[in-house]
Amino acid sequence: MFHASDEPGEIVATLIGPSAAIREIREDAVLASTVDARILIAGEYGVGKRRLARLIHQQSLRSTGPFVTIRCSGLPDLQLAIRLFGDGRDITGALSRADGGTLLLQDVDALSPAIQDDLLNFLRSGEFQPVGSPEAIRSTARIVCSTTARSLETRGSDDFSTDLYYVLNSIYIRIPPLRERSEDVEPLLDFFTAYYARRSGVGVPAMTSESREGCRTHPWPANLRQLQAAAAMFALPVPSSSPADILESAARLAGIHRPA
Repeated sequence: MFHASDEPGEIVATLIGPSAAIREIREDAVLASTVDARILIAGEYGVGKRRLARLIHQQSLRSTGPFVTIRCSGLPDLQLAIRLFGDGRDITGALSRADGGTLLLQDVDALSPAIQDDLLNFLRSGEFQPVGSPEAIRSTARIVCSTTARSLETRGSDDFSTDLYYVLNSIYIRIPPLRERSEDVEPLLDFFTAYYARRSGVGVPAMTSESREGCRTHPWPANLRQLQAAAAMFALPVPSSSPADILESAARLAGIHRPA
């Protein structure tokens, strides 16, 4: 059902690899795309949670509808509530914009208890109230959530509603970090290196054995984001850059900084 030739590389790459974990994720993704259940996707920073959610949406019966993403962390409660529910005046919330499609709630574990209650009410009734408005609005948005919190991978945490956790967790998909599935590293590198070479109109370079060995043993702290950045540099190599330099630069580009 999922074919690399059908989707942009940065989306479909979430499912590339021979590991048992990726084979299971491919099966889960097929199931998630054929039913309309809610999904909880767990995994570390950079493993491809948003990409998997978008791919499932694109392969589902909702593919012609919108795919809307909202990050639940880093915002004051009121601002987040307005982004999610709207304000009943001039701001349309994410739930309304995702009507008929999919709404991805990133870092869902960051929701405050008050917003968790409002979200649970929506999931049970299909209706929500914009901030400051007495009028209820209906939405048929499918809710997909992602989290990096280990406490939310198998159970609700002290700060997260148990009722909401079980309502959201109809289908659970965990994407393991690259360090737990090293056999996927080389296929991903080959895929992305060819992808970026084609985009740049150059031939696909052959990676040296030194580069491959360095990548196989690298811990990839930023996971797929770091690997993708490294592949872009391998596709257009700088003569003075060693494999170690490329991996270090890719880590910085992916937002991981080595401690001083």
